[in-house]
Amino acid sequence: MIPSTAPPIRGTRRAPIRGKNVAHILLLLGLVAAPAVHAQASPPAGGMDGNAATVIDTVIITRRDVFLPEDAENNFIYRLGNGLHAMTQAWVIRRELLLGAGASADSLLVAESERNLRRLGLFHRVRVDTARLEDGRLALDVRTREAWSLQPRFTGRLAADGTITGAFGVTETNLAGTGNAMRVWYVRETDRDGMDLRLTSNRIGATRLLASGTWLNLSDRDVVSWRLASPFRSFSDRSAFYYDGRSFDGRIPQYRRVHPDELQTIEWRRRALINRFTGQIAPIASARGFLRLGVTLEVRHEEHMRLEHPDVNVDSLYATVPDSVYGLVGAQVEWRRARFERVQHFNGFAEEDQDLSDRVFFSLKLAHEAFGYESTGVGARLRLDSGRRAGSAILKGYVDGGGLFNSAGLDSGYVFGSGTAAVRLADRNTTFLRAVAGAQESPRPGSEHDIGFDVLPRLWGPHAFIGTRTLQTTLEHRFYLVDNFANLTGIGVGAFVDYGGAWYPDQDRRLGGNVGVTLFGGSPLSSFAQVMNLNFGYRFGGGLDDSEQSRWDFSFGGGLRF
Repeated sequence: MIPSTAPPIRGTRRAPIRGKNVAHILLLLGLVAAPAVHAQASPPAGGMDGNAATVIDTVIITRRDVFLPEDAENNFIYRLGNGLHAMTQAWVIRRELLLGAGASADSLLVAESERNLRRLGLFHRVRVDTARLEDGRLALDVRTREAWSLQPRFTGRLAADGTITGAFGVTETNLAGTGNAMRVWYVRETDRDGMDLRLTSNRIGATRLLASGTWLNLSDRDVVSWRLASPFRSFSDRSAFYYDGRSFDGRIPQYRRVHPDELQTIEWRRRALINRFTGQIAPIASARGFLRLGVTLEVRHEEHMRLEHPDVNVDSLYATVPDSVYGLVGAQVEWRRARFERVQHFNGFAEEDQDLSDRVFFSLKLAHEAFGYESTGVGARLRLDSGRRAGSAILKGYVDGGGLFNSAGLDSGYVFGSGTAAVRLADRNTTFLRAVAGAQESPRPGSEHDIGFDVLPRLWGPHAFIGTRTLQTTLEHRFYLVDNFANLTGIGVGAFVDYGGAWYPDQDRRLGGNVGVTLFGGSPLSSFAQVMNLNFGYRFGGGLDDSEQSRWDFSFGGGLRF
């Protein structure tokens, strides 16, 4: 059966418009200083009474390296690996804990502390629990095992039509054991290639502030994005603020396909500078859930200009977004009741937290003539999430929809929904069933549903199905054969059936599918659950009867996440 979440407390363990302003990135580089030791503040007492028997007297942190001492003792490679890896500093662990010395033990806060540590992406395994010392005192027992943080990046995906994409570079997710991250990649995407540079500080010094910056210098676009925030770091936090910025200058391809052998392309030139400020408070906040209220101010300078393509009929595609400077003001409310399941052999070989929380998110935005719009409009968004564990199954799903309304009615909008069932009837065997459906009205150029290759169905090439309507389904079984082969990789096999497609309203519905087998692997030392798949199978539907493309094909790349 799928493992449950952490057990109850007990005595046993368990930039400017042109986007060339690199100054944003340099500014953030200066912000990422070496963090000082962060003193752990004790949170309010939990649901248990505050007598001495339930008050935490001390916090014990036990850190273990990537390779265990008994494995590394007679293996030079493992000893070298431990020597090259910077062990996470104890204060990095301590500052994520929601309980400390003097706090009353609370099983919900213990479980959330464990999730917080796992969410950092620094550890292969985390356990947080209480334990009685020999003299009877109560201790918070924190045990971590490091994940390999210096990660050479050499990944590739091979699509059915021969398209190769991937990344080459290096990522360090734990600079000097501080929990800060940096990456330098060369990336090749379906339609572009170039450099991807990123720097992230989970905390600036001993503060709660987070800072990050990204520069994508690609062949058809230049994108700079940045963030400075004091985020919610637990369900019990009472306030947060976020400042996000993004500069874009480049081309956006917009596709239309009516047949597997015919892809029409329209290119748009987009220039944009977006700044968004959000502040939130939580009048209700506890480890069991929260109610959060927020306000948003957004200022955008944006232009879409269609480049001429006289050989393409664009009558059914959506029109130019004019050059404009405009603003939005908005309000939002989010309610959430916490529910998590700690699982393994789900998306990969590593442990992960499946979020099954009940959630309602609603926002309203006002686009007024006084803010630069041609006419006053109101934007609304509603998202509903929920999940449950039912015997040997995990069930979860969501519905997300929104739109911009003005005096003429719906100006633009979308609705999207997904449902997933994961069933484990035998150890090391998990069967997934997922269904996805969505519709868009007047989307921005390049944001239409574009599936195939890395979006179902997996044996079809890039841009195989395109449009403002989509349907995607999959049935996949995974058998996790070996968790740790030579301390290098886990190995598994599986089988799948995918069916889906995308189309425009003026087209006939176009759907296709595939059935096949897969061989997958994943690192046993990873901090997150993800596998790489080699897929082989047979394609059907989607107009292949009138196409020169082969029905048998294969693909290689990252596995689906459920």
